[in-house]
Amino acid sequence: MDLTPNVAAQPGAAPIAGLPDAWHWSRAIFNIDAILTQDREHLLEMRVMGRYDAALAQAVLTLARERSTDITESDRPLVALAGLASPDWTFDTVAAVSPDVHDNHAQDDTDLHRATWTLFPGHSCEFSGTETQEEARHLFRLALRPTKLDRDPIPFLRMRYHNTRTRSHSVGPDRGIAPLSVLLNELSLLDGAPGSVVEWENRTGELLKVEAATDLLLLRTTTGDRPITVNDLLALAEHSVFHADEPE
Repeated sequence: MDLTPNVAAQPGAAPIAGLPDAWHWSRAIFNIDAILTQDREHLLEMRVMGRYDAALAQAVLTLARERSTDITESDRPLVALAGLASPDWTFDTVAAVSPDVHDNHAQDDTDLHRATWTLFPGHSCEFSGTETQEEARHLFRLALRPTKLDRDPIPFLRMRYHNTRTRSHSVGPDRGIAPLSVLLNELSLLDGAPGSVVEWENRTGELLKVEAATDLLLLRTTTGDRPITVNDLLALAEHSVFHADEPE
């Protein structure tokens, strides 16, 4: 199905100069930029609230269209494409979420909704490539603030924990998506709480675990176990999620 009429009919939609099959329009508080895939059967759409940069939006659309098959032929709910570059921004990745994750056009044009992947600029540390649909929905709808350009990176992190002193703990046996602030807080509470455990996973799947003994904290990794101080542990945790591809 050629989606050109559906997109061109959006109120206020105007072609983007120099970018074929692409349009810009505004709706309520959003600036919207969209481009069709080369077969014109899918729409790649970016929505921005607040501060807006047309050059960045067009860089996002261009990269997404160049690699559109990586998006539309994927069975993942969230696809991250490396290679984004735009002056004045630190974004290095284009993220695309499937119709199962977003609800754009769901109320006014169900055919268009089912054919739309929603784009936003991001940072490589924010995505693992293993997100479940539930995790992708959480990241897109709550954690990452994808419609805001003036946001800080929020690194991908799964964790679980149990603290014998505070009696706080994560829910269930599996690691779940969490903000870095929760990880740092739970790590800082390990000292003096023997029997407590914090375990976390970064975007590359690296697993780190800390166990609290009576008089030390023991870091367990795939390369071995070693004692560690709280300060070193906090620094390690930040490095492990922001710079997962770099050695400690």
